[in-house]
Amino acid sequence: MRPTAMLVSLLFALVPVASVAAGGSLPATHPWAAAGPYPMSHHNPGQTDLTIVDGPTQGKKLTREEAKTIPVVWCSAPIVKRVGDHTTVIAGTPHGLVKIDATGEAFDLIGLMPYPGLEQDHVDVTHEDITWHMDAIDEKRRKKQDWRLLFHSVYMLFGLELNYTNGGSGAYGVIDKDGYHYTFYDATRIVKSFDDNDRLKPLRPIRSVGLTDGLPEEVARQVSRILGITLTYDGYLVVAAKGGLFVFDRELSLMDHLLLPGEHVENSIAVDEERIYVVTSKYMRGVAWNGERLSLDEADGGWISEYDVMAEGEAIARGAASHGSGTTPTLMGFGEDEDQLVVISDGSPDGAQLVAFWRDGIPPGFVRKSGARSRRIADQIRLRFSPLTVEASPAAYGTGVIVLNSTYPDSAPAPLNILGNAFLAGETRDPPLGAQKFEWNAEENRFIEGWFLDDIDNTDWMPPAISAHNGLAYVATKVDSVYEYRAIDFETGDTVARWPFPDDSVLWNNWGGITTLLEDGDLLLGGFFAVKRYDIGHLR
Repeated sequence: MRPTAMLVSLLFALVPVASVAAGGSLPATHPWAAAGPYPMSHHNPGQTDLTIVDGPTQGKKLTREEAKTIPVVWCSAPIVKRVGDHTTVIAGTPHGLVKIDATGEAFDLIGLMPYPGLEQDHVDVTHEDITWHMDAIDEKRRKKQDWRLLFHSVYMLFGLELNYTNGGSGAYGVIDKDGYHYTFYDATRIVKSFDDNDRLKPLRPIRSVGLTDGLPEEVARQVSRILGITLTYDGYLVVAAKGGLFVFDRELSLMDHLLLPGEHVENSIAVDEERIYVVTSKYMRGVAWNGERLSLDEADGGWISEYDVMAEGEAIARGAASHGSGTTPTLMGFGEDEDQLVVISDGSPDGAQLVAFWRDGIPPGFVRKSGARSRRIADQIRLRFSPLTVEASPAAYGTGVIVLNSTYPDSAPAPLNILGNAFLAGETRDPPLGAQKFEWNAEENRFIEGWFLDDIDNTDWMPPAISAHNGLAYVATKVDSVYEYRAIDFETGDTVARWPFPDDSVLWNNWGGITTLLEDGDLLLGGFFAVKRYDIGHLR
């Protein structure tokens, strides 16, 4: 037996949970979002990756029988709606929306809804094609064939019909209180879909619109490529794209828009009851929304701040995936006695920093921090490990926030690096390593380091999920080519349990995803090649 196989065949010792997270208020309940813990990507309007599910605490090596899979051509983050006793998973992919029945222990494919107008575009990509490419990549990974692995990663783009236009389709989504699903596709189109809230009915499109339909041509030319979507607390759909921020009603009629000329939007967006938080390649904005119009005016509650970024194009040339910040804004502090912040990773040329901005009014007498681009910045602190911006969004609970290193130390050559890194890192080239927790010190208005772990493999750029119920952070990693999850005590950083996946196949990758625990505690993940459900919820 190979050393790797011997290692992953062991059951991992269990350690009692040392402490429960210090606590903190949760984002306000969203009156327009679907029931259940995951009506939108990053779990909630604050984009905190905080789950209310009581996750598992007992580790074990997982078997194939404990993993249910459904083939897809990449899914970032499945989202979930609950209707009565039924659980539906909706997985956005470049080719359409995959509906899965996850009621009880089920994980059954109900159907694929192609995006409107593209019904015939990808019909020749089959589950067998997905499996063939996965097996070819597995063969080259196991043989440690660096350049062959890189070239097959690129060949996979053609074989599975992935391209710049459809690559981000369905990456983020949201489900409203009536069960309608909203996402984006084909770079600049939005689709609303529904299944009549019937467990066994496939999704069907209700309406689709172009982001700039009806706007003057000179406006439309400035806007391209949607990559953010959410619902406001008064029930409007917000969409962020390169060049603009748009608000629609739930029938997809445009209400208002704000142009962001020449600015890249490469992440999703957060909301609270007052504002929409959007980070671009140049600025962090708190955009006020009053139910009728968007505003950056301070008199309306809006604001704008610079943050540190590299020169245009430099970060991309060095292997980053983003021109500025690589993170979706994450909100911290939801109680009246808590500092209300929004945090991102910046793109400082001297190495990435965690940056916190005051969400609401700047405290009287607050003095602008040395080196900060504006007085709106509450604090910024250098990360130990990331020369380039972080691409996995910070995960936050209470006064604590976890940040991952996502800089590949031996990046595949641009422009092949995105997919190449996903399969080369930890195999033929070094992976990005490290997870760091910071605590917000409200008395001193600054971050302090909580703990640092140097052995977390972040090849997949996968934000952890934090359970408010048991105080554990569920973190993706990889050991000797075997993907696994760890439960880490949020307060101490101690490993509580480990779940190595069944074998060393790339089937178990989670690239570009978001960590989700179903309500029974089972792990739900996307990634290239398949959406996966792991039967670990009973291990509590």
